[in-house]
Amino acid sequence: MRSLRIHQELEVFIAGIAAAQSFLLSIYSFFERKRDFKNLLLSIFFLAITIRLGKSILWIYLDDSPLWLINLGFIAHAVSGPVLFLYTLHFLFARKWSTWNFLHFAPAAFLVLTSNFLTLEGFWYQGGYSVLLLHQLLYSGITLVLLIWPVGHKKSRYSLTQTAKIWVGALVIGTAIWQLLYFSNYFLGLTPYLLGPVIYLPFVYFLAFLQFKNPSLLKQRVQAKHQNIRLSDEELVGYAKQLEDLMRETRTYLNPNCTLTTMADAMKLPPYLISHVVNNGIGKSFPDFLNGYRIEEVKQRLADPHHQNTKIANIAYDCGFNSLSSFNAAFKKVTGTTPSSYLKRNL
Repeated sequence: MRSLRIHQELEVFIAGIAAAQSFLLSIYSFFERKRDFKNLLLSIFFLAITIRLGKSILWIYLDDSPLWLINLGFIAHAVSGPVLFLYTLHFLFARKWSTWNFLHFAPAAFLVLTSNFLTLEGFWYQGGYSVLLLHQLLYSGITLVLLIWPVGHKKSRYSLTQTAKIWVGALVIGTAIWQLLYFSNYFLGLTPYLLGPVIYLPFVYFLAFLQFKNPSLLKQRVQAKHQNIRLSDEELVGYAKQLEDLMRETRTYLNPNCTLTTMADAMKLPPYLISHVVNNGIGKSFPDFLNGYRIEEVKQRLADPHHQNTKIANIAYDCGFNSLSSFNAAFKKVTGTTPSSYLKRNL
């Protein structure tokens, strides 16, 4: 068995932890796949990373790694780039899965079909591994461009939260660095073989932290049948103004049972279109949009001498809130303070 120096033993240990954490993320994403098909892509990606890291560890640790293990690791490597690209594409943009996407996996399919004939001396050392690394580096570059490109094309992408942006950014950048270090080791000889897995460890743990702290990252954002809404800027502004005028004139927000469907019926438009108008034309979620009117009504009544002896809770209920907890949360979100503090300050 190949003797290991202390630093190599530490590298193997760290790479093993990274592989184990990647495997856990793969399992977690797999069980969330029914919520969103993108989660299946994510599960495949983390599984591919796990297999590739496992192959790297055994390559260092064993004197003679079996050929099937070597080929399995390279097949997983060939899968990782395309599957991350497709995950990022569908994470950033509202689009359906296309059968053409399977073409991205043609190189991996070739490796699977010919794996019995792929040897180190006859294929991988004769340019096969070089092509694989260049292929993956190309996918990393394309995915990075995809990550930056939507910044100037807001209409074509999902409305991402700050956490979602950090999540996909860390995923893409961490993987790109991982791919680059494998490339640097083989082509340039500048970095140790296991530096890629070692550097990947903090990224994968950071991703795990984000995923478990924010389960909504794996939730479906938009139903497929409503993903391609086409409204001009004029139509979007027009619908937004109509909705705001209707809300002020009818004061429907005072109704505690007011919902997205209620306003859609009043506007004679489908609910998903009203949701799109509120999100993109007004720049709020529907609950925040609705509660904004309610909070303004509460503030007016708190300042009205006729309501001086009315309890804040009663005012909240009269203005459409169903519970004090939701009222307090909404009030602090809008005003930055609690209702009692606001009342004392204004009095």
